[in-house]
Amino acid sequence: MTPRRFLALDLETVPDEDLVAAVDGEPARPYAEKLRRLLDERRSRSGGRTDFLPIPYHRPVVACTLEAEEKDGVVRVVDATTWTDRAGDEASFLRRTWQRIAGRTVVSFHGRGFDLPVLEMRSLKLGVPAPRWFRGARAEGAEEHLDLIELLSNGRAAPAAPLDLYAKLVGLPGKEEVAGRDVHVLYGAGELGRIAAYCMTDVVQTWLLFLRYRLVEGSLTRDGYDESVASVRSDFLPVARRSLAPAEARQLDGWMERSARFFGEPAPARQAR
Repeated sequence: MTPRRFLALDLETVPDEDLVAAVDGEPARPYAEKLRRLLDERRSRSGGRTDFLPIPYHRPVVACTLEAEEKDGVVRVVDATTWTDRAGDEASFLRRTWQRIAGRTVVSFHGRGFDLPVLEMRSLKLGVPAPRWFRGARAEGAEEHLDLIELLSNGRAAPAAPLDLYAKLVGLPGKEEVAGRDVHVLYGAGELGRIAAYCMTDVVQTWLLFLRYRLVEGSLTRDGYDESVASVRSDFLPVARRSLAPAEARQLDGWMERSARFFGEPAPARQAR
């Protein structure tokens, strides 16, 4: 029997500098001022509720993935990757991503509403074809894309919560020092490594929540679930660490230690001050 293959993914983005400049229409104005004016306008239009920019403005700067295969009732991690916009050009990244998605079930958190539309818009900008995606998993409700925000809120019948809250509910650390709203500032400060480490923890939290959901809805037995979760420690962590710089790999190690409650282990002892 052919194993079922999964790809969990997460993107971190910043405003597309070219699009911000094109919308602003004043070439001599500094970029920071152009962006500030755009965000102010978004806040004004929303009555002060949000300055979140529409999807076409988002340019990926970091992408992390976790790949897994399901066989004999166990889902084992087989790979993990990190891409940054300093590691290669965006068009090549998009082509590789669409190729990796083909034949796999995508697992995401709010991926239908953000990550995959961003990939689509960037492909539109750069002219990168993705025919298998548009003919298959993009269709609403397709099994090739399982979005946890939809699964955990019963298709939005219940109010959806952020990933941080679901993660903390099951004993994971959730968001810690970095959140999505910090990415643009960190990117401007050259802290791409911190963004990558943050992105990788979001991917693994999404994956662990997915496994817990499958235990609850019955498609994984308790033994299958336990082995699948153990694979995150034994199979995911070594390859994920290799995809990060040493400092960020240590951040991932620390995050895993703080996940002890989820893995049913004693919490690490606090150091005396």
